[in-house]
Amino acid sequence: MTFSQHPVTGIVQDENGTPLMGANLYWAQSQTGTITDTSGYFSIAPPDSMVNPLIVSYIGYQTDTFLVSPGDRVKITLNPYALLNTIVIEATTQRSFYSSQTASLTEYLTQKEFRKAACCNLSESFETNASVDVSFTDALTGAKHIQMLGLDGKYVQLTTELLPSIRVLAAPFGLTYIAGPWLESIQISKGAGSVVNGFEAVTGQINIELRKPEDDKRLHLNVYANHMGRADANAIFSHRFRNGKWSTSFLWHGDILATKIDHNNDSFLDMPLVKQTSFVHRWKYNGDRIETMFGIKGLIEDREGGNLPYFRNDTLFPMYGFGMQTWRAEGFWKFGIFFPGQEWKSIGIQTTGIYHDQRGFFGNKKYTGTHSHAYLNIIYQSIISNTKHKIKTGASFMFDQVVESFDSSSFNRTEFIPGAYVEYTFDNLRNLTLVAGGRVDYHSMFGFFPLPRINLRWEITKGLIMRISGGRGWRVPSLFAENTPLLVSSRNLVFNGYEIKPEVAWNYGASMQYTFQVRKRDAVLVLDFFRTDFTNQLLADRESQSEIRFYNLVGASYSNVLQFSFSIEPIKKFEIRVAYKWQDVRATLSGILQEVPLVSTHKAFVNLSYTTPKWGFTFDVTAKINGPSRLPDIIDPSGHTWGTYTPWYPVFNAQITKDFKILSWYVGCENIGGYTQHSPIIGAQNPFGNDFDASLIWAPLFGQMFYTGLRFDLEYKQKIKQSQ
Repeated sequence: MTFSQHPVTGIVQDENGTPLMGANLYWAQSQTGTITDTSGYFSIAPPDSMVNPLIVSYIGYQTDTFLVSPGDRVKITLNPYALLNTIVIEATTQRSFYSSQTASLTEYLTQKEFRKAACCNLSESFETNASVDVSFTDALTGAKHIQMLGLDGKYVQLTTELLPSIRVLAAPFGLTYIAGPWLESIQISKGAGSVVNGFEAVTGQINIELRKPEDDKRLHLNVYANHMGRADANAIFSHRFRNGKWSTSFLWHGDILATKIDHNNDSFLDMPLVKQTSFVHRWKYNGDRIETMFGIKGLIEDREGGNLPYFRNDTLFPMYGFGMQTWRAEGFWKFGIFFPGQEWKSIGIQTTGIYHDQRGFFGNKKYTGTHSHAYLNIIYQSIISNTKHKIKTGASFMFDQVVESFDSSSFNRTEFIPGAYVEYTFDNLRNLTLVAGGRVDYHSMFGFFPLPRINLRWEITKGLIMRISGGRGWRVPSLFAENTPLLVSSRNLVFNGYEIKPEVAWNYGASMQYTFQVRKRDAVLVLDFFRTDFTNQLLADRESQSEIRFYNLVGASYSNVLQFSFSIEPIKKFEIRVAYKWQDVRATLSGILQEVPLVSTHKAFVNLSYTTPKWGFTFDVTAKINGPSRLPDIIDPSGHTWGTYTPWYPVFNAQITKDFKILSWYVGCENIGGYTQHSPIIGAQNPFGNDFDASLIWAPLFGQMFYTGLRFDLEYKQKIKQSQ
């Protein structure tokens, strides 16, 4: 007898209607079976014979047998065993961990990880992380940048809740635009990412999740101060409405540094004076079939630096000043529709608009820049036959208008970038996951860009996971904003007919992740290697004594990065994380393939964290060892040649936190050893001379920095009406 080929589909749930994930289903006397997904949904090929019943089992529940026909859609309810021994499970949220489920190598940082350090803003949220390096770009502006896979942070796609965030003109100071207390989590994905999120991920993606109004505390306050005169304050208010579907939150941040400090006596401020205030206000609706979130963001920042005669208005001495004023406004909206009875099917809309205006001066040279941005992404998600085969497809549109000028040079562009994509996921729900996608974007200035990406995860045996990835990424550079440190120099900027062209690169990677037990606690070992090859890149060549030359790549440019990471909890609440990273980053500069300046070949990392079982104390210590990096062949006014390698140097940070019922107090010190770069500014005594350069920064600019702060949390208590 021949039966219909339509599969049997349905949901497995418990006696309360809660979906059961991972329930086993198979036909009696058959090899055919499946497992329910996170929604309890399943789809199984039809039986070979009508006499084959469907057997359903789940740990802690009674196994049951059902007679069904091909094409049936059923709802199966399992009942728990009548008598079960009581099992007590104790679990805590991990501070930082590598996911064992994602197809790409992804590291998660949680709120507990952020509390290991002061974490006043996003740039300080990576202080206890080995994958992302953060450092100052120069000795004057206070700008910070990140490095991942040996390359500058501009090659990482930075998103806030999967919406484009810190990019284009926000590149130099954007890491300070997001307050640390606002963060709920950060996901760091290395290598080729999802085509759904866009085309700009060259070395990976860092996604930032803010605290959610629907499950956040009613009130969170945070105040911080350090001995250098910096003060920060944060306030977060959340409210959940009685219907349980609407929630809202308001996040505010303010910081100020008004103390003029010159510890190295070079007549320049060690840190610029900064005043900043920012906010986020958003609403969220969680319905049965519809979810939506919308809101606005705003930021105003004023930073000012330079030498002390500038602040004294002393005309008898050189008066070199730096100033930058920034105004930024954002609006965003996310909307999702779910289909009843088809939990695996959904339609999502993501959209955002940004206006960014910044203007200032570097010495006697003026800078202005404006950026208008609009983004729309429409995503359709479904399955093919069953939940082992998922598909996402959609279309996106990006608009960027950039107007940027420095001194007498300007580079402006208006971009319209429509795109379409499709991504297929195979997951056998046991040990194999494949994500393969492709997208095509059309740039109004440069034409079509095809972009393939693939990620494969294979759990070879229990706890041992291998991943491989590969893909292409591209982006359009912003010449001045992304090279701000080079503007604090007297060297001439030479463009030699430079034309804006997209930077394009291929990224390939492989990793092994092994989780094993030590004294009944998980230990995790991760070894990963990634290579990035550029087919075009904007190079800022500072190998000349008198000029900085900008040109598109002619020749090779690549990075090879190998990282080893190990984490263990040898005793309860005592965590140890160690890592080592080797980086080989080279580019064709001045016609010679050579090491890219200021990229350390070797880096080592150790983080220790211990929480006392009774007294509420947490002790955190982080050590970073930085290896040599190449310096350009520059000679300072004293005749000293900078064309050598930087020395090895360590940086130690420590913090103690005391938790009370609703209050936490923390105190700490950064750069305990006090290691600093001697004379970070070349030609500081004559800032308008031919030798002035504040961009060759490879070590901390100031010694020990002591700080303290308070965190206050008021839990949300919601009254629930009892039915009579």
